Amino acid sequence: MSGHLRRAGFTTIELMIGVVIVGILAAVAIPSFKGYVYRGRVAEAVTILNEIKTRQEAYRGRFGNYAAVDGDDWGTWTPGTLPGVYAVPWPSSPEWEELGLSPPGKVRFQYATIAGQPGEAPPGATNLDPNSFWFAAQAVGDLDGDGDTFILEVYSDSRIMFNSAVGQGGWE
Repeated sequence: MSGHLRRAGFTTIELMIGVVIVGILAAVAIPSFKGYVYRGRVAEAVTILNEIKTRQEAYRGRFGNYAAVDGDDWGTWTPGTLPGVYAVPWPSSPEWEELGLSPPGKVRFQYATIAGQPGEAPPGATNLDPNSFWFAAQAVGDLDGDGDTFILEVYSDSRIMFNSAVGQGGWE
């Protein structure tokens, strides 16, 4: 019986098709993975801002006003420089310790919380009532190190957390 023996292996066309399929899968997977990483990084800010809100309410219950960790206008941030892609240690201060906030590890966002009493004007963009006690807290981060910041905010008179990139799909 004479016949043609076929060699084991792949043809060039089969290899090219395999490479194209792997390329398509990678093109779909990489953006999904980045979104997963960004959500993980933002979870830190959400957790700490919720902790600030809880501690501010406890502080007001104890002392009758909110803790003005960073005064009554934005300007002082903890940590002092924007961490960027890599997390940095939390540099505590007496003001943060008085509020009782100490994150359990390194942070990827800068944080500030401001407060005021009736008659003190809150920052204009917050829409807080200047005739009552108020506080606002912000977390500012650069999720991917490109220089575009992402901001989350909470206020004393709202249960909503505000996101600066909501018009951009939720990220920066």
